[in-house]
Amino acid sequence: MQDLLLGLERAPWLSDLLSLGDFALFDSALPAAAIYALITVPFFFVFWVWRRQAVQPRRIQPKQRSTSAQWTREIRQSLSSVAIFTLIDVGIFLADRSGFTTIYQHIGDYGLAYLAASVVLMIVIQDTFFYWAHRLMHWKPLYRWSHRVHHESIDTSPFTAYSFSLVEAVVEGIPNIIFPFLFPVHWSALIVYQVLSLIMNVIGHLGYEIIPESWSGHWLLKWKTPSTHHNMHHSHVNGNYTLYFRFWDVWMGTEFKDYPQKLQSVYERIRQHRQAADESATPDVQLQLTAPATSASIPETAA
Repeated sequence: MQDLLLGLERAPWLSDLLSLGDFALFDSALPAAAIYALITVPFFFVFWVWRRQAVQPRRIQPKQRSTSAQWTREIRQSLSSVAIFTLIDVGIFLADRSGFTTIYQHIGDYGLAYLAASVVLMIVIQDTFFYWAHRLMHWKPLYRWSHRVHHESIDTSPFTAYSFSLVEAVVEGIPNIIFPFLFPVHWSALIVYQVLSLIMNVIGHLGYEIIPESWSGHWLLKWKTPSTHHNMHHSHVNGNYTLYFRFWDVWMGTEFKDYPQKLQSVYERIRQHRQAADESATPDVQLQLTAPATSASIPETAA
């Protein structure tokens, strides 16, 4: 028996299996779950718990319809999505170890400018892929078993970001599969891209508008989707299919016609709340300003 155990310990396949298990657990699953929690939980705590009353004017859907049952379901489905993404990472790990990918190890091979450009390129490609895959999943024969789970969340929360069916999780992971084979990419660029995409995904599902109003009139920033854009997709369903940028919705005519009015109504509500807060503080400010002036004028009059 001892000889058998020694033989197993020295078996190359067992060493490979343990190495693969270490990668899947410690380099993929646990970090992915930790990143998911570190991004979603603070957003949820600030907007849905701690500052809930203060940020109420920023709510896109004025009446809250999501419940703790929805959030529990979303977290459970998100963990399933993380499991799917882990399997994808394991596949990339195996392909890279066999020399089939374009992943490179040293940032200096291509420089920092290329590293940053590769992150931007991946985000743009993913957004394009998402638009067309998203529209396809809204096709009635596919919708029920691919995308319906995600749309169970009408009043979205940060936890909605990864709330997918297993089929949709695979679809959402396709860009992660193809990037290491399309162009040279560093592991750190892949990680930064995934973190940024999750942050933008969470903002899109936040349920509150946090993108500055000034962006809506900027020649470039207006193409970044504010939270209202994707929130309307969950409340109206057939339209506003993009997640990060508005380009494809505008070009393909799938942006909701009343989207500009809806966005401005949210901003108007925020402005009115800010104005009311300023006006309520005005009497105190005036009192502080006039009191010293009155006492200072007495000696002049007496003189």
